[in-house]
Amino acid sequence: MFIRKLFNVGDKAKWLILELLIVFVGVYLAFLFQNYAEDRKLGQEKDKVLMSLKAELEEFRASFPDYADYQEGMLEEWDSLIDLNETASFYSWRYLEPQYNFKIIEYALDQKGTEVISFDLYQQLSRLHAFIKRTEHAERRMTEFGDQYLLVPNSLDENDKDRRIMEAQNRLYFFKFMGAARDRTGNLRMIAKLAGTILESVNAQLGPEKVKEAELIMLKDLVDAGFNKERILRVYSNYFDHLLKKRLKATSINGERISLHQRIQIALTRFYQQEVSRHL
Repeated sequence: MFIRKLFNVGDKAKWLILELLIVFVGVYLAFLFQNYAEDRKLGQEKDKVLMSLKAELEEFRASFPDYADYQEGMLEEWDSLIDLNETASFYSWRYLEPQYNFKIIEYALDQKGTEVISFDLYQQLSRLHAFIKRTEHAERRMTEFGDQYLLVPNSLDENDKDRRIMEAQNRLYFFKFMGAARDRTGNLRMIAKLAGTILESVNAQLGPEKVKEAELIMLKDLVDAGFNKERILRVYSNYFDHLLKKRLKATSINGERISLHQRIQIALTRFYQQEVSRHL
């Protein structure tokens, strides 16, 4: 009907309508192309942020339990000294800031209200960020209390008044130092726990292929950073065993049955050699 009417009007009207139609189609196609380009750019930015975010979160998840275990072990040792009315050489503990890398977490938090970071992920990262700042605060206090340590001269007699005052002050600051260390231990464990929870969401958004790509990049970075092979194997057996499922089929070597732990070690060694050589 439209075509029939179109050919019943004058030539000028025909060309005007055709020109308007062409302009409309051109504008519409340009609009579609612009939307496609913007969506693609947004998707690339989102993947870039999520992959970088995953690397930071994996560091918290993999390393912080070790930090917490070490701090907890030191606290047990220090508690035994408190029972003996003694102090440790806590003046040697210094935390230089920034102690931890969480730039991508802060960058992601700056994306509030955009499509790069969802509201749920923003809330989770905000809580994690708060515990990181609390950890920094605890470490700052430990450093400050360590600075208050008084070196007691050996020349002073055990019953000397000045010596007793200095030792009492050292015990006071040592007790405060330990309180900050306990706060640090709890914060480290909470950070590791929260990082693991957030990683479930990040991995789901990235998808299996990009998750594997990110984890291989992390493996290469560990190698480039000079980490020893044993630590890399331990980290990957604890947190990235899904990369190894296809490599755990063998249950015996030369007829001798091997444990799951041994199978993981063998698979990881092969994985380490093949994947790193492929990505170097």
